[in-house]
Amino acid sequence: MKPNAITRRSFIAASSAFTVGRTWTAASYARVAGSNDRIGIGLIGCGSRGSALRQEVLQHAEAANARVLAVCDIWDAMREKAAQHVEDIQGDAPQPYADYRDLLSHAGLHAVVIATPDHQHPIMLRDAARAKLDAYVEKPLAIDFEDLCEAYDAVKANGTIVQNGTQLRSLPSFTGCREFVTSGRLGTILRFEQARNEYVPYWHQYLREIKPENTNWQAFLMYAEFQPWNPEVYTGWMGYRPFSNGAFGGYMTHFTDLVHYITGVTPPLSVVAMAWKNQHKAPFTVPASVQAVFEYPGGFSVSYHTTTGNGGANFFRAIGSQGILDMTDWNHPVASGEGSQDPQALKEKTAIPPIPRDEHMLNWLKCVRSREQPNADIDAGFYQALTAIMPDESLRQGRRIRFDSVQRKLIAV
Repeated sequence: MKPNAITRRSFIAASSAFTVGRTWTAASYARVAGSNDRIGIGLIGCGSRGSALRQEVLQHAEAANARVLAVCDIWDAMREKAAQHVEDIQGDAPQPYADYRDLLSHAGLHAVVIATPDHQHPIMLRDAARAKLDAYVEKPLAIDFEDLCEAYDAVKANGTIVQNGTQLRSLPSFTGCREFVTSGRLGTILRFEQARNEYVPYWHQYLREIKPENTNWQAFLMYAEFQPWNPEVYTGWMGYRPFSNGAFGGYMTHFTDLVHYITGVTPPLSVVAMAWKNQHKAPFTVPASVQAVFEYPGGFSVSYHTTTGNGGANFFRAIGSQGILDMTDWNHPVASGEGSQDPQALKEKTAIPPIPRDEHMLNWLKCVRSREQPNADIDAGFYQALTAIMPDESLRQGRRIRFDSVQRKLIAV
């Protein structure tokens, strides 16, 4: 390891000392927006996902009485582009920052939107919570179990309003599916299953050209073991450990979060996972094709797989004793009695009516003001991240992984 490299342990210790020992401004101790106060927002991470979330914040700013006061990104081009975009829409420029910790001290902030590489999410969330700032955090909430628990505890200790970026649970169609399943019309739930396949792994599309002088490589690595500058790792981090766990965190957690939302059942009891190769030869280090099978309380299973090399044969469905709920078309789910011989089986194919809900970002902004819990609160975020971490741990150890919810620990069995 390079002599001046920052280890995970030393980085977290230093970052923790920064937030615990820092003298915050008076405003940081009273950062709850009043009923008539304008909500001050800071944006941390201005890349592809950050840009989409920035657009959502600006879209709902007037309705929520909110304003973007600051933006942060270690890549100068992304930071400048974000600041200009906000100024074009708002009419005044936000304060740009290259270090997220400086943004946390910005006067007038009530909340932050975190859209950075996955390994950074829990550290930034923990620091935001300690700075008395609410947070919208992209999923997965974490890819390391220790980091996840530390962020969760900080949020609970500080009363932080957190919205996890699993926006599908705010779609009216899936809220309709939740009502249908919890009403018992599908009977006993036996299994949820999804296949989300693609010809080329999605992280290939994010590769860009960038020079090291235009960003902060060490800030990107954060606590990861030092490695020499690599623009492919920097821009294509979704395909590299330890910055991502691939499809488990990038794709599957949308599915598992919907299982939790639709059934109301958490957490998973155990999981087994496997990975395999395909014809794409590339330097990426996360597995391109994966499968995970979870065991849940109540006796039902949850199966997910991504296969790369062919983008067909995709599906998303729930299988019950009285029929099947097909959610492959997210906006037009349908239920039928297919395969059931139960006397109460569904008699005909039924379109699931949508149930209106606020858009995910607007829901969070309203909750920042009301102090109610949003659609994907910190508990939902914890269990969603858990489903990304458990199968990855199963791959690493080659064993079934069980979650002990009493001791809050992962156990190889």
